[in-house]
Amino acid sequence: MTLEPPKPSLEVYLLGLVDFADVQKLQRRLVYEQGERDGATLIVCEHPPTLSVGRLGSRAHIAKDDDALASMGIRMFWVNRGGGCVLHLPGQLACYFVLPLALRDLSPMGYVAGLQDVLLQVLDEFELRGAVRHAPHGIFLGEARVASIGVAINRGIAYHGFTLNVGPYLDLFDVLSEPGSAGSFLRQTSMESRRQRPTLMSKVREALVRRTEAVFGLDRRHLYTHHPQLRRKVLSHVYAPSPG
Repeated sequence: MTLEPPKPSLEVYLLGLVDFADVQKLQRRLVYEQGERDGATLIVCEHPPTLSVGRLGSRAHIAKDDDALASMGIRMFWVNRGGGCVLHLPGQLACYFVLPLALRDLSPMGYVAGLQDVLLQVLDEFELRGAVRHAPHGIFLGEARVASIGVAINRGIAYHGFTLNVGPYLDLFDVLSEPGSAGSFLRQTSMESRRQRPTLMSKVREALVRRTEAVFGLDRRHLYTHHPQLRRKVLSHVYAPSPG
């Protein structure tokens, strides 16, 4: 009888609503510490209104000036990841996945394809048929984007990850003016908008964790709801977090 080798471990942090800058610090620490452990880490959270601009992003893709963004309570960060401009809001899940590519013998493109599979499978669980697009990049429902993927790799360790619009306030995406297809601007949608009914964030989180484990062949060892490096209080904002 041949025993299968054990799957690499997955540590999961379900953090709720946390400030963007604090999660970036935590992510850098996890990448630094990853060389000392055999496994992967997944952070699932939401952010107060925040703009992050990746390597494919540009100030020209943001329709509001700095004063207007400040008056709306939106902070902006330039980050070292792939992808363009992403507006983070309560009601949108931000997932940071720290994974040594050699752990699962993955190329960077294979890793991104795995993230795409996770998102497509989660959408399918909620009776939504997503599609992968490359120009512009993302997971789409019809002609509107529901999820964005943006990753970085340092010393063979992948980090950052993806966002999934579960039920954010869609009107705020007007602050973006990213080019879409056929000369139009990129439109955003959400799971709740397409399903026309409430979508519990807790159920989507559970599906994301489970599908990440399955697609990447990982074995969840621990689940945490806090990390000692994070502040418990987030910056004040005017948008209510999603239920569940």
